[in-house]
Amino acid sequence: MHSRNMLAGMLMLLGVFLSGCDKSDNAQGVAPQNQAHQAEKNSSQAEIEKYNIYVEAANKGGDFASTLEKRKVEYSETLASGKKLTSYYMFSGYDISILQENLNKALQLSYPMPELDDPAKSMIVALAKLQPIHAELANYANSKGYLSDGGKKAREMEPLLEAALEDVAMEQAKFYDGISKRDEINTKAAFDNSEKDSLGYYRAGIVLYAKQSVRLSDEFFRSAGAQEAAKAFEDSLNKTAQMIEGWDKKGKSQTPALKCSVLLNDLNRFVGKGREAINTARNGGYKPDEQRQMMWKMNNPILRDAKSLGQSFDSVINGLNRTNCI
Repeated sequence: MHSRNMLAGMLMLLGVFLSGCDKSDNAQGVAPQNQAHQAEKNSSQAEIEKYNIYVEAANKGGDFASTLEKRKVEYSETLASGKKLTSYYMFSGYDISILQENLNKALQLSYPMPELDDPAKSMIVALAKLQPIHAELANYANSKGYLSDGGKKAREMEPLLEAALEDVAMEQAKFYDGISKRDEINTKAAFDNSEKDSLGYYRAGIVLYAKQSVRLSDEFFRSAGAQEAAKAFEDSLNKTAQMIEGWDKKGKSQTPALKCSVLLNDLNRFVGKGREAINTARNGGYKPDEQRQMMWKMNNPILRDAKSLGQSFDSVINGLNRTNCI
């Protein structure tokens, strides 16, 4: 499952691509020919509007799985010990309210998106249960009530907070999965609708297969480089590389030629990091060393390669965001 930061980058890539190859009627200055065409256009606009609000919901507000894990690390042991609290904090209520606002706004639009509407509705219910618990503990933390009661209220209510956070995190994970599925459908449609062997075709292919590679890398790293996961990841990286090569050749054949060496390096580095990880796994590098367990934990090659791939993908995102090449 993707982290919220990775998901935001993947969604951004589609926006970069679509902004570079708009083929809408408005861009061509062609008026709708009939009512059916107008209805189709209105439906498409409604879909885009609703999807964009859901993307906003994915990118803003709390990442509640991370919040939950952080609180468990910081407070579980301390509260269980019964010792007096000397510090206690609560995350911002904005994390809850901005998410509620965007989810409600999207659900008010009638265009059906069941893969997003269903988890959005469930998340709103879970957020409504979280909100009063958060509000009470926020008042307690801000007024430093823990200095007055030694942490009694925190010990009583932190388990309720964790349970509520877990419910929200579970629904948020389903929502992120729905966003990813919808995003891949949109990206594939953009690729399929591009003119073959055009700059836009290769550009769309880079976006499609780079994002697909990131998604497949999730299972690859989770399975410690299992053969089936490695093959799927490798195939997607190979397709990404083919699109990069086609885009580079087509760009250099333009008049004037596109000069995109920095972005090209970022793209190739991303593919290279993925291939390095696969090679490491196939050579046994992801098998735990029983004789050097401490060293393995300190320098886990799976975590190292996952982080390296993520950083190279971040460079691709930043490169696409600051250049006109793509």
